Amino acid sequence: MKLFKSKTPSNQVNRTESLACIPQHLPGIDWEHSESGDILIEYPLNIKPFFLQIAKRFKKSSVPKMTKKLQLDSLGSSVWLMIDGKRDVRAIIEKFAEECGLSLQEAEKSVTTFFLLLGRRGLIAMK
Repeated sequence: MKLFKSKTPSNQVNRTESLACIPQHLPGIDWEHSESGDILIEYPLNIKPFFLQIAKRFKKSSVPKMTKKLQLDSLGSSVWLMIDGKRDVRAIIEKFAEECGLSLQEAEKSVTTFFLLLGRRGLIAMK
């Protein structure tokens, strides 16, 4: 008898389904080209309610919306610009591999890891 069972997510997506997803920028995310040609993303910072209550007690006025900035390098910027709400992940990987001279496996690993990081920060969603 096993006391502690490992929990498996019920909404797991397989590889072919994940490559068919279409990434899109979430609303409320501002981005612009920086002087160097890279992308600078500004997004709202999610603050836990506990810390908001503490800030409200010590500061009499309302707590301003806090934002965070993320500067992408040239490779990240090229992938960010490929996200148009029409291309699926597979098409983005193929175009990225072609532009950078990478194999499809290397490009898939890089792009999917990049999308995972953007998703954790709440910058993109997959549909």
